[in-house]
Amino acid sequence: MWVWAPIIFTGFSLGSFYALIALGFSLICGITRAFNLAHGEMILLSGYLAFVLWQFFQVPFIWILPICAFVLLWLTIPLHYLLRGLPEPYGLNTLMVTLGLALLLQNLLLAWFSADYRLMQLDWPVVAFPGLGFSFPMVQGMLIILALLVTGAVHLVLQRTFLGKALRATIQDREAAQMAGINVHRITLAAFGLGGLLIGLAGPLFAQNMYLYPAAGIEATMIAIVVTIFAGLGRIRTILLGGWLLGLTQSAAVFTLGSRWRELVSAILLLLLLYFRPEGISFKKGR
Repeated sequence: MWVWAPIIFTGFSLGSFYALIALGFSLICGITRAFNLAHGEMILLSGYLAFVLWQFFQVPFIWILPICAFVLLWLTIPLHYLLRGLPEPYGLNTLMVTLGLALLLQNLLLAWFSADYRLMQLDWPVVAFPGLGFSFPMVQGMLIILALLVTGAVHLVLQRTFLGKALRATIQDREAAQMAGINVHRITLAAFGLGGLLIGLAGPLFAQNMYLYPAAGIEATMIAIVVTIFAGLGRIRTILLGGWLLGLTQSAAVFTLGSRWRELVSAILLLLLLYFRPEGISFKKGR
């Protein structure tokens, strides 16, 4: 009866992890129209920073999260100024520039940390449900709770603050927002800063759930792109739903078909969604 319980829980946990990876990418891309192919490498920077703080300085994980978020905020700001002066077609030019930045960061990480695989192996307790016949590590529950808190906080910022209203106006119509008196350049700078915070937050989570190595950023970038497509560009409210959709699909595929089918089933789901709902899974046009 409860055979699907661990599959569903694992799917929600994995989907929450995917949503946290995609939040910064979706926010920056939705507001600034900058297609950041170096997103995964920036998450790796945060992940390696978290690994160094944990391995060599024994910093508690609860403090690693805000430290990495703060550092990546300031590392993301220069990216805004790098992309700001690019000519049209802006989206294509940002893609090419950030691709070069991604390759540069990969080689820097290779030089600094070598190609060895690293993982933050934290001692999370395991919660057992004897009556249901399954157990799960607390880290999985933490991912779900953290994803709900972070997406809820970003939603409140977008809905309840003047900055959030300006950000949403820029997402919906950049030219109209500028005509209404919104300083679009400052808003895009704020978007990069907030996106940097989210990228920095995702790094330590990546470091304890997936192996760190210089080329791992490609997978993180692809996860962010797929979840953003599922949710709809710039639609922060459905990022978590998009992550859960991908996580549940992969979890069910691994359980029923085997691990080698995970990527194929995800690709088929993506193609079906692009064909039937190219605007994403949101039922409304609001952000």
